[in-house]
Amino acid sequence: MRRVQHQMILLVSLAFGLSCGGSQISDKSIRQSDRFYEAAYISWFDQRDNLGAIRNLTRAVEANPQNDRAHYLLGVIRLGRGEFDEAEVHLVAAAELRAENNPSALSEVQNSLGVLFIHTKRYEEAIEVLNKAAQEVLNREPWLAFGNLGWAYIETGEHDKAIEVLRRAMFEQPKFCVGAYRLGQAYYHKRDYEVARDTLRQAIAIPEAGCDQLQDAHHLLGMTYLRLGEDDQAKAAFDKCRAINAASPIGRSCAETAGGL
Repeated sequence: MRRVQHQMILLVSLAFGLSCGGSQISDKSIRQSDRFYEAAYISWFDQRDNLGAIRNLTRAVEANPQNDRAHYLLGVIRLGRGEFDEAEVHLVAAAELRAENNPSALSEVQNSLGVLFIHTKRYEEAIEVLNKAAQEVLNREPWLAFGNLGWAYIETGEHDKAIEVLRRAMFEQPKFCVGAYRLGQAYYHKRDYEVARDTLRQAIAIPEAGCDQLQDAHHLLGMTYLRLGEDDQAKAAFDKCRAINAASPIGRSCAETAGGL
């Protein structure tokens, strides 16, 4: 099934490429596409209206199939909604356009493609594209690619490689709390629980917006405390996890575990 879907994506990309090369896009269409993109960005960023953004972005790429910004944002929104096949079509299109016209911005598309490949369990593809993004000298935020590369290595059980690239992510950006959480996760899987504990504490203590609200980090910190026999600290971590969002699957798991301590 996945192979068939991948073939369909390649066919759509081919059709997209032919449409781009076979006809000249008018200045009017380009301006219209840009207006649709700006409206979509406002819907997505300011109003948190993903459906409105998708409608405007669809119009943007219809008016100008070479609008890489519209393809990229449409791919990102679809990715966030779990619509992986649709997201891949637009991310691939954005990557093709930026490789030719804007290589300095290509790495952010590669990073998003890497995340998509992780979600769809295509780990070899994820590692390949994230390595490219992380090593790109023009990438202004390489720690994001290193962080996702570490995530991919965790998923494949290559924890030493995960630690190596996640430490690189933290070197590039010490305030990258998601990277610190992933690093703690890698140490946890290696059963190096004391280092995992200290790293997870670091992740949630980073003074950046949202870092102390990383529910997965609080959950894993609680599990690490349990491994170390520190039950009181474990309960405190699980209580914090539950307080962040009691209705989420992680929140419910934290509440259940805390109730047994």
